[in-house]
Amino acid sequence: MNHLFGRESPTADSVLYVVGGTDEERRSLVALLGRLGQHILSKESAEEMLADLPRHQPFVVISAISLPGMSGMELLRELRRQGISAPTILISDESDIPTAVDAIRAGATDFIERPFIDRILLRRVQSALESNRTA
Repeated sequence: MNHLFGRESPTADSVLYVVGGTDEERRSLVALLGRLGQHILSKESAEEMLADLPRHQPFVVISAISLPGMSGMELLRELRRQGISAPTILISDESDIPTAVDAIRAGATDFIERPFIDRILLRRVQSALESNRTA
């Protein structure tokens, strides 16, 4: 399922992708992130996001680790392989230190475990947006 939220005419540098989770989780996350005033695309899988890249380049990516098909870690590695350096935040239902370390080593900007506190996630996404704007 694909959801398009935010500004009607986004520029390529304003697209925030939300990847994975259930429809309800994605809707909830998109509603929360809508406070940041960004154009948001919601994708069920990494493959859906990758197929969308020719039309919309990511400015920030927020992805679940556990996805149907390609995992969030595989998505992160594929983005980096393609030369896409957009800040990427990975979210996990179950995490451990080795997984978090692997995510950061693979280029993740942040690694967050569910359940997370909304204001902390918003702060981290805002920080990723700001760091990408100044890069």
